[in-house]
Amino acid sequence: MLILALDASTPVTTVALAQADENERQILAEVTTAARGASEALLPAVHAVLELAGEDLASVERILVGVGPGTFTGIRIAAATTRSLALGTGADLCTVSTLDALAAPALRAGFSEVLAVIDARRKQIFVRAFSNEASIGEILCLRPEDLPTGATDAVLVGDGATHYRETLAHIGRIPPNDSPLHRVTASGLVMSADLSPVDVEEVVPIYVREPDAEVRRDLNPWSQR
Repeated sequence: MLILALDASTPVTTVALAQADENERQILAEVTTAARGASEALLPAVHAVLELAGEDLASVERILVGVGPGTFTGIRIAAATTRSLALGTGADLCTVSTLDALAAPALRAGFSEVLAVIDARRKQIFVRAFSNEASIGEILCLRPEDLPTGATDAVLVGDGATHYRETLAHIGRIPPNDSPLHRVTASGLVMSADLSPVDVEEVVPIYVREPDAEVRRDLNPWSQR
């Protein structure tokens, strides 16, 4: 089964093409860019991975999208792009949390306890705990200083972990800032997803909190008129 995976929930836009069967998932090509916004980078990245792998979009059987949490605009663009591609190709859709994708490489590397941490802006983080390749808690949005202490041998990954390194250092180990474990990757989507098809109505963002635009509107005294 040929899978197209994409995510734009963080400042990085990432797309991969993978081959999967019952026993193995193999990444054929992957493109990641932070140079442009998702609206400009996503479709060119899709075409790039198809070209690198020597495949056509019509050959894709399943389209996998990361649905957050993360940047609201990027999540919406990725979800809308996924729905459009599926409509044009007839491919099945499937979704996975971006935090699951972020944790996947660290779990595959042998770390038994992982905290995936994404910078949520507004001095907050999105976080989820994982143990032995399975999530063990809900997705939280909270201030870094409010994150409860758990297993001290946990490894923390993600841009939230690097941004709030001093605050979170007592929680567990944080790899160096340039570690690839801190990046959300489309290959991480492929590793972490169960690939079960969902209806198009189920391809919706995981927001956790209200979008920034709604907060700014609430703070605008003119918005009540």
